[in-house]
Amino acid sequence: MQKNIFYIVLITWLFLDAITKYLAFYYLKNPISLIWDFLSLKLLFNPWIAFGIPIYPLFLKLITIFLILWIFYYYFKEERKKKSFLIDSAFWCILAWAIWNWVERVLKSEVIDFISIEYFSIFNIADILISLGAILYLYAIYREIKK
Repeated sequence: MQKNIFYIVLITWLFLDAITKYLAFYYLKNPISLIWDFLSLKLLFNPWIAFGIPIYPLFLKLITIFLILWIFYYYFKEERKKKSFLIDSAFWCILAWAIWNWVERVLKSEVIDFISIEYFSIFNIADILISLGAILYLYAIYREIKK
């Protein structure tokens, strides 16, 4: 049952990411302020990695697939045997959306970002979930250390 819930949540978040990017692409012609200028919706086609750091496109695609494969390897070699729902969720969160962003980069050479935090970054749902996965993993490590 837990596995079924996991796949339902995964498909729901993939759908949410895809639909929000679609909506941003077709309807976000002008920025929309949500909380003053601090938080807004603003369409950006991002060919770079996090925080707009420029990397040659072919190198970016290659390094991304290398990192995805390394994370898969590490997860199956080290973490999966712990049979922790928290760790499993963290890694699948990171991997699913890293792959999703990578596919978008391969197909379009860029990703659609649209959530803007002033003086910080502009990102999308997939980026949020990759970050959430990293936070979940750090929390799982913290819980493991406390035991």
